[in-house]
Amino acid sequence: MLPLLFAGVTSCDRVKTALNPPQVDTYWQSDSTFLASKPTVLFRVDRSGNLPRLIPIATVGAKGLRSLGMTSRGWRAFDIDYLHSNATFTPYRYGEPLSAVRSTRGMWEGEPLDTLPCPSPLPAALASIDSRVELLTSGGTPLARPHMTSLSDGELQGVLSTVNTLVAPTAGISLSRMSRYQRNVYAVATGASTRPTVIVTYDDPEALPDSATRITERPRHLMVVLDKGVYGYKPSYTYSDVSSSRIQPRRKFLGALDADGDGKAELYFGVQLPQFPLVTYAYGYEGDTWLEVFKYERGRCQ
Repeated sequence: MLPLLFAGVTSCDRVKTALNPPQVDTYWQSDSTFLASKPTVLFRVDRSGNLPRLIPIATVGAKGLRSLGMTSRGWRAFDIDYLHSNATFTPYRYGEPLSAVRSTRGMWEGEPLDTLPCPSPLPAALASIDSRVELLTSGGTPLARPHMTSLSDGELQGVLSTVNTLVAPTAGISLSRMSRYQRNVYAVATGASTRPTVIVTYDDPEALPDSATRITERPRHLMVVLDKGVYGYKPSYTYSDVSSSRIQPRRKFLGALDADGDGKAELYFGVQLPQFPLVTYAYGYEGDTWLEVFKYERGRCQ
């Protein structure tokens, strides 16, 4: 009788299991599948603390840039795979790949590297990097870089003259006021043409009150991107603002990287606000202009 009773109980348990299968952590399944594919990851540099931290924000590949997000369990596995001591990264100085660097420690390697007020913080790694580096990718193999023919000093001065005499006045900055602005110039390979893409930024250090508006104030910040056309260099993207804290903040150029391997690099910009070190905008070249293709506006607390 007991064997029959035991068989009945076992059969009943099988029915219950079939009707109510044990719960599967589908989020972890997704994270582990993602990590098993070993994607190339894009990192931003966070210099808001005492030491620069490398923070993962996106993946790069044939589908372009994709924002990166995982569960707490997933991030801890990511930390082991990508961030622990001796993990390799390729740093880029405005788009130029530099020699690979190695992490000195990951996020949860012993005591946590950072203590953040959230249940699922973005992990970070420590590494010694050039002060001009803002972007890195995982691994020691750099992303492919578009070919370009460099500009002569005379050609570059001609491009800058175009900005000073034609573009800046149109944006609201008269030639007589240009001396108030701090200028930075970058010439980078993007594949938009066979010549470099030129990025010029102008910043007036003067701070404005929150009451300032675009109508009543000249821009305190101007960014101009220029590319070679049939008749010479012309603007392909401009960004300007009065830069009060109430309006869109000043931007900064981070670099040019070809995220999807199509032979054309995207331009990457951040914001000049220390409290938002991870904010990233990427622009792709379409037709004869640069259009936003990626936006990352999160912090380390997901």
